[in-house]
Amino acid sequence: MLIPRFNKAIKTSFLTLFTLLLLLIVITTVAIFYLDYRTPPGLMPVINNNALVINDINIVMVKKNQVLKNRQVVIQNGRITAINNANFPVDENIKVLNGNGAYLTPGLFDMHVHVYDRKYLMLNLAYGVTSVRNLNGKKMHLRWRDELQNEQWLGSNLYLSSPILAGKGTHALNQEILSPQEGRAEVNKAKANGYDLIKVYGYLDADIFEAIIDEARLINIPVAKHGPHPAKDSDWSYVSGLQSLEHVEDIFQGPLNYQFDHQALQTIAQKLLDANVPVVPTLETFDHLTQLSNAKQTFIDSLRLDYLNPLYFDIESHFTIARWLNDDKKQSAYHLKKQQFLFEIVRVLNEYKVKLLVGSDAGTMYTLPGIATHNEMLLLRQAGLSNFEVLKAATINAAQALKIEHDYGSVEIGKVADLILVIQNPLNDIQVLKAPYAVIKKGQWLGKSELEDIKSSAKNTDSYFWSVIGLIEDILTRYIS
Repeated sequence: MLIPRFNKAIKTSFLTLFTLLLLLIVITTVAIFYLDYRTPPGLMPVINNNALVINDINIVMVKKNQVLKNRQVVIQNGRITAINNANFPVDENIKVLNGNGAYLTPGLFDMHVHVYDRKYLMLNLAYGVTSVRNLNGKKMHLRWRDELQNEQWLGSNLYLSSPILAGKGTHALNQEILSPQEGRAEVNKAKANGYDLIKVYGYLDADIFEAIIDEARLINIPVAKHGPHPAKDSDWSYVSGLQSLEHVEDIFQGPLNYQFDHQALQTIAQKLLDANVPVVPTLETFDHLTQLSNAKQTFIDSLRLDYLNPLYFDIESHFTIARWLNDDKKQSAYHLKKQQFLFEIVRVLNEYKVKLLVGSDAGTMYTLPGIATHNEMLLLRQAGLSNFEVLKAATINAAQALKIEHDYGSVEIGKVADLILVIQNPLNDIQVLKAPYAVIKKGQWLGKSELEDIKSSAKNTDSYFWSVIGLIEDILTRYIS
């Protein structure tokens, strides 16, 4: 009697499990399909103003270390159409705002971010970061970029890399490449899917790395590489002319082989200058882990964690943050020593006239969109750059690297009106940009109240459910298609 009952119980349990699994597959499939049509609540609208005049302002010239005083800027159809002396007569139908002697700069670029939520793009904008380059692209990012370009909601301009092309054994969020043929295929796939550039790790076999670079050059798609050096056993010619090289920490870990070697650093700086490729230091992410290692929970308590997407907050908490919180005093002290050497690397690169770009690696650990950009700019100052050099790295240098200088990167007639207005001169203190008096996004004025509304809305990130669905979509898109 017991055996039939037991068998029946097993069959019932199996049937229940199968039904639940089938239901989960159906729900996930429907949800993924719905992603293309879903717009979450709380996104800020785009308001196309016909014309705007900002009078009595000082314009910070990022191509030259100077300020044009007592000026007036005219904006029409989202672009700067005139720069006049202050109080120049304008059409009475055009709205005139008084700048009261404030300072106008181009909107900032963060050239190394990881965007896990639409609200991250809003939060960046609230801090004057009007353009970001996301360096681990997913299908959801293509969708968000289309929404922004179609003016469905208000956020920073989004430039997208491919999924990260990495070597054997990489984690699920990257694209594993095991042969030169796979590398070439992924480059072509990324361009066909609409990504703006290729992101490649340096920890690839030389033949795979070189195949990726060759194919990208052949089909004319830019490449950003993790680590300011070639892949192991590859030649420096393969980094020449890339869009950028990421993380000065990887100079220490790579060609310097974890040695505080100041003489070897000079040689590397010269090679980078000869390669004619910009470097994104990402000092903020190492500073972040250093503070986690040394101050631990006290540092965490100082952060605005309510801005972080819940799924990726949990991923970072379990797989990254715990690691640094468990550091002992010896390891924590080593991080502080290493941080000072990273400052030295940046200082030397700047002395050698290697072009630098601002990139915070926001989205890693608990680094916050927008706020991380300004932290990176402050760290560049601490590394020895002048306020002007930092501002240049965050504006015109980035626009030149992206080859969009004709539209962005400086305050000039004809350019898109992505601008920041601050009370004090950022050439005297770069941190004044962290609290803008106003941000102008393609001619749309965002004053103090609008910026506070954006920050408030940015706390309402996507739910855990929809974030998981987006993650599943990314994995399926890369490994099944």
